[in-house]
Amino acid sequence: MKSYILSLLLVFSGIACCPARPLPKAWVRDSLPALTERCRQLLSRAYMAEKLIGETRSLPGWEGFNVRLYEYRTGRDVRTGAPKTGRVYLLNPEPERLARWIATTCLEVKGSLGFEYTDRLLRWIRGQSGAQFPVRGVVYEAMERPGRYEPYVFKDGVTVYVADSARFPADGHCPPEQLAFYLTLTDADLKPRTGRYARICSTTREQYKAAGGRDEVGDSGSDRRLAWLDTVRRLYRRAMKSDRNELMIAWAKANL
Repeated sequence: MKSYILSLLLVFSGIACCPARPLPKAWVRDSLPALTERCRQLLSRAYMAEKLIGETRSLPGWEGFNVRLYEYRTGRDVRTGAPKTGRVYLLNPEPERLARWIATTCLEVKGSLGFEYTDRLLRWIRGQSGAQFPVRGVVYEAMERPGRYEPYVFKDGVTVYVADSARFPADGHCPPEQLAFYLTLTDADLKPRTGRYARICSTTREQYKAAGGRDEVGDSGSDRRLAWLDTVRRLYRRAMKSDRNELMIAWAKANL
């Protein structure tokens, strides 16, 4: 009876918590080391993990996880003529954890650990996030024009929007006091909507729902509810203790 009730709670709190399908022992022995090495190379290029400032296991919402605070510099910005400085809390996976997420996803979604699937998923993650999970802080990206670094504020792996316009730089440059503010953001500091995508795989609300997610998170249109932050945080916390990343699986079910 207790196990039945627990199962119901897991289902109605979001995507059902299925145990990871065990990876074949022969694959773990012969192929996991190579995939882990590719993941190590990817994570070694994580541009935001430049200068470690500190570590904490008590960041609100992420208690018990070793969240690291980094300071990093962009390339030369075309407007300022100089690099920009960012600060961000990151909770990136270890290389083997990332490799196991990729393998488990491919096995569950495609029934295969073929290189064509693991390679495609790894390349997608490289292009979307570099496997970097920003818990809180500023992510500078030059997406619209090379050398034009724009600040994107993140919380719980999702882009968010600060409610007080005075707290966001009109010129795209964040002074130290703003960088410090972004590291202490709470939901009360935000507009009642978020960005569309969840790190590290750019998972959407629609993909989450199609994979069985039941949280009321809205959609990618005009109903981008803050509840998406709670869902992403819960699922990523769960993934960091598992071979199974449900947000990655949701993306793969729609795209792999």
